[in-house]
Amino acid sequence: MSSVFGSDRYPAYSVIRTDKVGNPISLGDVLPESQAILFTGPPGMGKTSELYRAEDLAEANGWSTIRINASANAPLEHQLTIAIRSSIDELRKRFSRRAVRKLDNTVGQLTRSGGNKRLGVELRFGGGPFPMEYVGKMERDTTAYSELGTTLTDFADELGKLTGDNGRPILLLVDGIDQALENDQAGLNELAIHIEQMDLPVWLVAAGGARSTWSLMNASRRMSGIATTISNQFDVRELGPLPDDEVWKALTLPLQDAGIAYEYDAIERLVASANGDPSRLRSLSQAAVAYQDQQAGITLSSVQAAIAHVNADAAETYQDHWNQKSTTHAQKDLLVLVASQGPNSVYMPAVTQAAGPGKWQEIDQARQQLVARGMLREHGGGVVTIPDEGFRDWINDYVGQTPDPVPELTSPPAVSRGDVALAPVHPTSDRELVNQVFGISGQLVHEVKRTDAQGRPISLEDRGPTGTSLLFTGAPGTGTSHELTRTKAMADAEGWIAIQLDASRREGLEARFIRAVQGEMDAIKQQYPAGQVRELKQLLNRMAVRTANLMKTNQLRFGLAPGPKVGIHRSTVEGVKKDSVGTTLNEVAEHLGKMAHPRRTPILVMVDNLDAASKEDLYVLTSLSAHLKEVRHPMFLIAAGGEEATSRLLEASGGHAGTETKEAGKFDVRRLQPIHSDELRQALTVPLDKARVRYEPEAIDNLVAAANGNPTRLRTLAAAALELTDHGQGITADVAATATARLNAQSRALYDAAWYNCSPNEKELLAKTSVQGSNGMVIPSRSEPPGPGRWDLDEASHKLISRGLLTRTGYHIRVADPGFQDWVQTRLGFAAAQSGIARPQVVAGQVESGSTATRPALGQGGPRREDLQANRQY
Repeated sequence: MSSVFGSDRYPAYSVIRTDKVGNPISLGDVLPESQAILFTGPPGMGKTSELYRAEDLAEANGWSTIRINASANAPLEHQLTIAIRSSIDELRKRFSRRAVRKLDNTVGQLTRSGGNKRLGVELRFGGGPFPMEYVGKMERDTTAYSELGTTLTDFADELGKLTGDNGRPILLLVDGIDQALENDQAGLNELAIHIEQMDLPVWLVAAGGARSTWSLMNASRRMSGIATTISNQFDVRELGPLPDDEVWKALTLPLQDAGIAYEYDAIERLVASANGDPSRLRSLSQAAVAYQDQQAGITLSSVQAAIAHVNADAAETYQDHWNQKSTTHAQKDLLVLVASQGPNSVYMPAVTQAAGPGKWQEIDQARQQLVARGMLREHGGGVVTIPDEGFRDWINDYVGQTPDPVPELTSPPAVSRGDVALAPVHPTSDRELVNQVFGISGQLVHEVKRTDAQGRPISLEDRGPTGTSLLFTGAPGTGTSHELTRTKAMADAEGWIAIQLDASRREGLEARFIRAVQGEMDAIKQQYPAGQVRELKQLLNRMAVRTANLMKTNQLRFGLAPGPKVGIHRSTVEGVKKDSVGTTLNEVAEHLGKMAHPRRTPILVMVDNLDAASKEDLYVLTSLSAHLKEVRHPMFLIAAGGEEATSRLLEASGGHAGTETKEAGKFDVRRLQPIHSDELRQALTVPLDKARVRYEPEAIDNLVAAANGNPTRLRTLAAAALELTDHGQGITADVAATATARLNAQSRALYDAAWYNCSPNEKELLAKTSVQGSNGMVIPSRSEPPGPGRWDLDEASHKLISRGLLTRTGYHIRVADPGFQDWVQTRLGFAAAQSGIARPQVVAGQVESGSTATRPALGQGGPRREDLQANRQY
């Protein structure tokens, strides 16, 4: 920007970004409860500026920052290495040199993770006074179990230790995460989870485009995303258009400081043309100063010239966007349609309904992609506009059309959704208060006794395993990981060894197992003889070098000492021999079982997040399960994963042959179903009664209904309700309604991401199921007519159930999250059934307003400033 308006890094007027109800989006002097923040939004909305603001905030408060930019060609570990090395001097000023040195060593090993060491012998003959010397070498790869390199979680641990020096926060800032490799996005998910679990003053603050939530959800391989996974990992903060009053201040206050006069109508026109876009605002403000009248300052005529100049300069950029391969034919068709309506908005459900079954999904995806790219903007009620009037006019000129609004497209059905504006984009609940009332995982105030479809207890403490392998499965948020936590608490109470690890896309299961055993080594040493522990370490060392090769080198060197010598050599790398392959996980587990056998004290191997495991890792697990059953030692495999865990284990059991075996059947599979409303009600009321928190029965009923059998969603709803509670009134029905609306608003970015990651058939089934409300529909295998489409939808139902988007009871399915159900209904329109997208259903709360007027123009010059703010929808 010009000197009048400052620069991108240091603007003359800094806008404090807020959400829909005025809660701050920008970080402040009091850092948020969540320690993983994600700023997201279309291009030019100020995401990078928020990271700049965080850096300035940290400098003002004496905090430390480490900033990196994600890249498509440089892994995250390399970026961190460069960032730490460049800021090492500053870190040494604030923290102890010893702690910084450990951090530096940890970061240095990030890029060497998985490297092998060589150990060998060398024999020399000749040399000295002889002109020839023979050198023979033999080397083997040797990597100790404790030298596998470091991980991102190790890096986070060292950051946490640094804060112990002075207790001041450290902010790890990561920009452009939507550009990162998928493997790095998976790493950010794991890092976010670990930082939250550390509970130390370390914050991960990330920024990326609107696609960030889509890609992070996909990379996590835990695809529910509906307020149970990524929402627990990241506090997602969407950056939308600037309010008109803030745009007004950003223009007028710097002009006043610079002593530049302006006309009221001229500023109105600039505000309208900027249309809340910070990037376009910068271009317009620069041009306005350049085109100002020397006597009258910023006039309406000079502003018109400035806008024309900006639009002309942007024409090449508009053409480049249009020519991109990512701009599909469907996107171009939609842009042309919206541009044809001029400044009016377009009601998208009318467009998708007109397309008909099987075709509306392509239009809907084009809409979603264009919104993410900033080329379309969504408003309340399913309407869209082209936010850049210059781009809109360019499209009309490019295709040779004159805007001619169609009333059927610009006048949506008169439906009121009064709860939309009740809640902020992200909750700010007091985690300490929630933990105090309801307890923490493993120490809940009221523990629901989970049972399966046959009424048998789910938890290990209530029912022992039928074999040596057990698998907890269920949709995201139903409590599979919590069952592992309960098992770990039981093992600790009994004095058993429990080796815990998470499957990961970034590292193989065997390496994770080695790290997990290393973490339990002190407890193992206390319980078992030194000789057995020593043998365990040797087995782990051999496991770490299973792919070691043998290298032999023969050299002849010519020359007299002490002068230079010239040599020739021949090296050979021998293939891996049978006796040098090293140990497998089965052999290590068998040794652990032998250690436990004399005392009959179980050792548990607990593996969580099977959804992230590779097919090779799942084969290792099925092989281990079969081996444990054969050896009959007190060694148990306890795993947890999603709804598809059993089918993936079955598929992986065949190895390279690709033909499934019966190995997966050796697991005692325990499926966690949605919790019955009566049990959820007790899970709420018992802790509230003990904490002496008052509540209305209707409020509890509302929260239980909104949770829809999902314990994770219930806890989040309860947290929001407690935050809103007046101590005199307690949790009222109004509080419960607002808490529900708050969670739904928080989840909108996640709903959008989950929807984007759905296939056309999955969207078709979600549309059909959503329009049926809480009643749901009969499963496709029973409700669809014979033909290929029947099995396409049947497969889609299984995928959606596994991701937690649908839930099944008997032969009926329904949308698992009522908030997501409302989101889909709104996106497709309540009359979606008229086009064959879904069958019609009367939706509770549908209100007719009787209005058929065309929507007002958005972002077009002419209206008064107060009208602009009233007309724009966010």
